[in-house]
Amino acid sequence: MKKKIPNKVLKIFRLKSLFFILFILFVIKLVFILGWLFSKDSIKAQERQNVLKVCPPEITQGLALEKERWAQKLLELESKERSLKILESRIQEQLTVLKELEVSIDEKLKKIEAIQDERMKLLVKAYSEMKPSKAAQSLISMDRDMAVKILSQLKSEQVASILSSMPPEKAAELSQALSGLPHKEIKD
Repeated sequence: MKKKIPNKVLKIFRLKSLFFILFILFVIKLVFILGWLFSKDSIKAQERQNVLKVCPPEITQGLALEKERWAQKLLELESKERSLKILESRIQEQLTVLKELEVSIDEKLKKIEAIQDERMKLLVKAYSEMKPSKAAQSLISMDRDMAVKILSQLKSEQVASILSSMPPEKAAELSQALSGLPHKEIKD
């Protein structure tokens, strides 16, 4: 039997994924900022070296080209930083929407659980008012888990009357399920 993954687990997984993406974007942004800072320092160091040393024109031209490349890289980093800020704001908006959605889903789940609890109470009340033989017949043909839920909410006298009206094998099976002990397979 396949186990269904609860909605809360999926929501938590989605939130963790979003936080992971935010963390990765933060790290990328940090790398770009550090790269920009170090590139600025290296450009200044090169300018100081140019002042101290008189370089041949070929080297001066090469340094000028290198300076232009660094300036271009700086512009690219600034552009990427703006893009990251836009992405970060979008993710924050989506995170806010997801949080609102989570609250809405939680409220709806609570309403559904309240309705299910109320319906179960009505069902238990109906079984408590039935004759034990009729209740036993109905519970025999019912899904075992549902029968256990109903029996577990009845008074012990009612459960005893209903189980005594069942065939011994079915009564034993339901009794074991009510005990909470693991189900043992009958070996042939």
